[in-house]
Amino acid sequence: MKGVREYYDKTAAEWAANGYDDQAYLPCLDQFLSLLPPGGRVLDLCCGAGYETGRIRERGFDALGLDFSGESLKIARERNPDIPFYQGNMLENYSCAVGMVDGILLSAGLVHVETADLPPAFARMAEVVLPGGLVLASIREGSGKLDEWSLREVGGERYDRNFIAHTPDEVIRAAEGLFSYCRELPSGMPIWRQLLFRREGER
Repeated sequence: MKGVREYYDKTAAEWAANGYDDQAYLPCLDQFLSLLPPGGRVLDLCCGAGYETGRIRERGFDALGLDFSGESLKIARERNPDIPFYQGNMLENYSCAVGMVDGILLSAGLVHVETADLPPAFARMAEVVLPGGLVLASIREGSGKLDEWSLREVGGERYDRNFIAHTPDEVIRAAEGLFSYCRELPSGMPIWRQLLFRREGER
């Protein structure tokens, strides 16, 4: 059975076809961006095919994206040739590639992060977010691996995309010491929670 990266490489075109037309997340994204310095630098972490990255740039921000799926990044670069995209894993050091940012959009990226790996994920984000900067983390509410969301068959091949649900408390605890939890942003998507964090320290 193939894993998460292989799944997103295989389905990159499908995610792009849906994502560039689907604007359901846009109101929440606009709320987030309104809290950042105008024209600030924003990392779309786990950006996939780059549809939200493009929307960030369209709103006048200095956007950049990072993802571990090479096929997704090919589409992202084709669709957004003026935006820098980097290949990397959110649990590994990406600070040298992306530099410092005012904010991070993490739309659903934590669904592939085990609960034990949440603190390292926030530690990596803390390496690139400026003091006082913001992170918007979208989580699938629940607890543990969801097999019905994890196991997929595409083109006769089986994939386990290791889809992990988290409680808000789990995520908030994982960020402690590096980020302060601010509040939840409304999104109109009931099973998803939009958690806003601020990087501790003064600018």
